[in-house]
Amino acid sequence: MSKPKFTVIKGGLSDSFHAKTKYFISAYVTDTRLMGVLAIYAHWRIADSDSGQSLHQFFYIDCEERGFETYKSIVGNNMEEVEQMEQALIGGLGAGKIDITQRQLQGLLTHYRKFNQENDLPLPDNFPEYSFLLEPETFLEAYEEIYLMQRICGEISSDFQAVNYFLMRAFGHDRRGAAYLADENCPLDVYDGYKQATFCKNVIDRNETYPDGSVSYLCESLIEMNGNYETVISEVIVKNKKVIFLRRCSGFAVSTAEAAMMLMKTEFVTVYEVLLSDADMNRNIGELTVNLNTVMSTHENGRLFMAFKQNNDHVNNRIFRLSNDVKGLYFLTDYGQLIVASYSLSDIRFLENKLKNSPLAPYLVITAKYEFKEPVLFEFIQSDFEDFSAFLEFIME
Repeated sequence: MSKPKFTVIKGGLSDSFHAKTKYFISAYVTDTRLMGVLAIYAHWRIADSDSGQSLHQFFYIDCEERGFETYKSIVGNNMEEVEQMEQALIGGLGAGKIDITQRQLQGLLTHYRKFNQENDLPLPDNFPEYSFLLEPETFLEAYEEIYLMQRICGEISSDFQAVNYFLMRAFGHDRRGAAYLADENCPLDVYDGYKQATFCKNVIDRNETYPDGSVSYLCESLIEMNGNYETVISEVIVKNKKVIFLRRCSGFAVSTAEAAMMLMKTEFVTVYEVLLSDADMNRNIGELTVNLNTVMSTHENGRLFMAFKQNNDHVNNRIFRLSNDVKGLYFLTDYGQLIVASYSLSDIRFLENKLKNSPLAPYLVITAKYEFKEPVLFEFIQSDFEDFSAFLEFIME
């Protein structure tokens, strides 16, 4: 899961603002702890402010490597601005929002401040703006930590889900996350030789069922470390949706080309001509962000809007792919084309219908539809071509 790109930035508030009393209104954290990230939102009313002015705080935490890494804020009551920031923060997480108390909020932030200190990581900018949440420190009791962990991890509904999440956490050296999914006697140091590897793909096969009800699974995992790929074969034994045993059986390096073959999947593409001027399209860009539930990134020849699924059910499958959390892509070129892509017929039709029912519909004309045996849109985005059909002619030659 990639770090979100923020487009709304406010900061540099005065010292007098920092000194004002803030009254807690509400807060939430995403239930994505087992994906290795957390997004947190807190809403405060500022004392002695005009019209009941609010402070909206957003925190982003990488539980594996970068810790408490991002802080953004908005002062005021412009809810459209808040929604844009929220979309940038959690739009790609497939997250549910878990309401938390002020104490739980401060306990979470204290925990990850300690994580940063232990790993020699800096805290995000604008510390004076959120220091009141960390000073004094708030340490949750053991029972409070267990309760909160259960809520931010969500319910494990199958062995496949338990195995995929566990291997993802173990390869990422996230001991706390892996331990949550495992029996206390299960080894957690099996993959210590892999430096925070990305869990790209996993295939699970049932191996053996034991008299006590536990089940052994053989897993073939494709991992990536600093651009290098390896396939790792492991045995994982599960009982009552808890991992009770883990063994690395073998591992071997694979080339980038071989990894690409293993990750290959069909891509469906629909190309539209945009009948709006650049200025008019920019004024309506919200239709591709908030209304279509996407996260935007900017590229040399256009803007990419990634639409994510509303949950992380892709983890609950025998075959897991990290990229399966993506519903589809909208790429708006600087030359008047909107290219829509997805990896299944049902998803491409869903994206087309979203556009058909949006205010943009009268200004979009379908010019072509394609089915490719492997993804090509990202290749086009990284190319020097301005027109998608010209790009296709080139790669076919």
